[in-house]
Amino acid sequence: MSQWVSSPLKGQLVGDVHSVTLNRGDPVAFKIPNDKIYLEASIKFTVVRQERDIYGQPVGSSERFKVSTRGYMYSVISSDDEEQIAWHWHPDSASDVKFPHAHIGTAALNPSGLLKKKDHLRTGRMTFESVVFNMIQWGVTPRNLNYETILEANQATFDKWKSWG
Repeated sequence: MSQWVSSPLKGQLVGDVHSVTLNRGDPVAFKIPNDKIYLEASIKFTVVRQERDIYGQPVGSSERFKVSTRGYMYSVISSDDEEQIAWHWHPDSASDVKFPHAHIGTAALNPSGLLKKKDHLRTGRMTFESVVFNMIQWGVTPRNLNYETILEANQATFDKWKSWG
């Protein structure tokens, strides 16, 4: 079973950037019809103190702190080690590309098509729940038959507290 592993929490918990990585950075295998796909995922975050919610109302003590996403990298890889699709947001990196975007892997591209592997296709913010939902659409069997309710509830919580996009 895979798990999210946090970077060592050095410095201040509140305000400093930390990260979590799925499966210590090793790709996680998923069965799809007649094959396997692999997922790599990491998320950068910070813990922020908030006095007011997104509507300007004072928050209670249980809502005083929230996790704020500061970047992510999600990659779906084929069994022959070809990236199929990746979603990135790395606003603090050396890259000139600061907006959330997707890359379509070579295996999914048509040589005569408009898209090229290095293209940065603008996207909205991509949550891990959205990645999981996509993988299920591509044939990954969910462990929990109630997956839609779970993913939608998690997405709704994210949407309630997100500060942009």
